Amino acid sequence: MGKNFVDEINQKTMRMSVADYALLKTLSSPEQAALNVCIDDVKGKPILDLGVGGGRTVEALNAISADYVGIDYVEEMVAVCRKRFPEVRFKHADARSLTEFQDRSFALVFFACNGVSMVDHIGRLAILKEIYRLLTPGGFFIFSTYNRKNLRYRELFQFPAFSFTNNPVKLAARSARFLMDTAARAINRIRFKSYEEQKPEYAMINDVCHNYATMLYYISPNDQRRQLETIGFLPHATAFDLTGDRVTRETQDDSLTYIARKPF
Repeated sequence: MGKNFVDEINQKTMRMSVADYALLKTLSSPEQAALNVCIDDVKGKPILDLGVGGGRTVEALNAISADYVGIDYVEEMVAVCRKRFPEVRFKHADARSLTEFQDRSFALVFFACNGVSMVDHIGRLAILKEIYRLLTPGGFFIFSTYNRKNLRYRELFQFPAFSFTNNPVKLAARSARFLMDTAARAINRIRFKSYEEQKPEYAMINDVCHNYATMLYYISPNDQRRQLETIGFLPHATAFDLTGDRVTRETQDDSLTYIARKPF
């Protein structure tokens, strides 16, 4: 399975979801918890916001530093951000190759919403190497990624949620939506499941996210920390669960947020 295939289906899905992502406005609990660890060290210093999407993270990060730039590999997402925040700097670029930025340019690189999980293994390693290159000595990398210890991803098929109502009009609308989403999920599952990969270090999964219209990268906390250390980051990157608590033992939360640091 090549990078181009993963890019093709994931970018197509993101282009269809621009309006949804543009509605989001605040950091998640684990993102805020990770940011609290380094906020005093990065305040007023250059910040790179990768996978900025519809701009959910912009206000929080731009409030920490005016020296901020947001990047996304989907042009439509960048256009939405520029419209929402005309005074803020955004670029259309790919995190796997950020050659327009010099080495040691940023005190903080932020990659929210499991964005690093949207590319294949080779692409992921390229992203991590680029981020390491761009960070100043002692700089921080905050990101979220899917947790392979979560067993949900092994399920063969998940039906959409359905909420019953006694209102006949609402019930008809919900039933129609349920049938449409179920059909979309079934079609996408049939098309993409055969492209899944199960490797010792990671898994590439046709995930239920966006009605099975994505291929997403799953990795366990131990393997994620080893991956970061291999790139050069300091050992023992801190992970936060979905409630914003530090992960001290195995968790089945489907997504974890990490903060890693480049050595001085």
